[in-house]
Amino acid sequence: MPVYAGPASDAPSLVPADTADAKAAPTVKFNVTYVGFTPAAKAAFQRALNAWASKLSSPVPITVRASWEPLGANILGSAGPSYAWQCNGMLCVDAIANKKAGRNLNPAPDIVARFSSNFSNWHFGTGPAPVGKYDFQSVVMHEIGHGVGFLGFGNVTNGKGTVQLQGFNSPYDRFTRLGSTKTSPLLWKMPNNSAQLGRALTSNNVFFDSAKVRSANAGKAAKLYAPAGFRRGSSYSHLDEKAFPKGNPNSLMTYAIGDGETIRSQGPVSLALLKSIGW
Repeated sequence: MPVYAGPASDAPSLVPADTADAKAAPTVKFNVTYVGFTPAAKAAFQRALNAWASKLSSPVPITVRASWEPLGANILGSAGPSYAWQCNGMLCVDAIANKKAGRNLNPAPDIVARFSSNFSNWHFGTGPAPVGKYDFQSVVMHEIGHGVGFLGFGNVTNGKGTVQLQGFNSPYDRFTRLGSTKTSPLLWKMPNNSAQLGRALTSNNVFFDSAKVRSANAGKAAKLYAPAGFRRGSSYSHLDEKAFPKGNPNSLMTYAIGDGETIRSQGPVSLALLKSIGW
């Protein structure tokens, strides 16, 4: 799932790290294979992994292949799992499936991540990114979130929608609703490959609803990005930019990160979402 460069900023913003992170013991290990990375990029990548290492728990190390390469226009980075595995009648990403199995199910990397060599204005430092620079650590933190399961199978083709891959939902899909109430219709229960589901996925009215997310979000379901024109890779698998704007503690998993925008925390909503799907 890609993260895009947001519109030009006129002032920097900072979401600081959780103060407990520095003292927390890691509860999962990451093993990374780097391709084309500079030492500065590697150091920033490792800081991003350190921020995740105490937020997830698994007896199985999470393997990552990270490459530095040209990407599409305005794409800062993109990542996702290598495979999805059947688990409890759904398809789970590698890292969750490995956690449930208690072993590594496949020698391929659990997460395949790519970062843009097109951008010359990366910020690799430990401090906040200035206006005009894109904070690499924030982008990596975002993409690791997708790699460990912050994604659904939503797609719209010729007006018809689906939240399935090869006939299965992801755990994420089981919590998405058309509307924000506890009785709003669940998307996965709508007819597959239907105009009804296509309209839902482009309604600007899709929410992730679980008890854990409501607890983390002042009793409310979390609004997802679902614009009128379905954007493959962005729609449905990100938090809504207007509901969680720049500077909001939960802004990491929106579809874009702007220049001068530094995000050092996953935010309680994203962490609650991941706990809901198997972490």
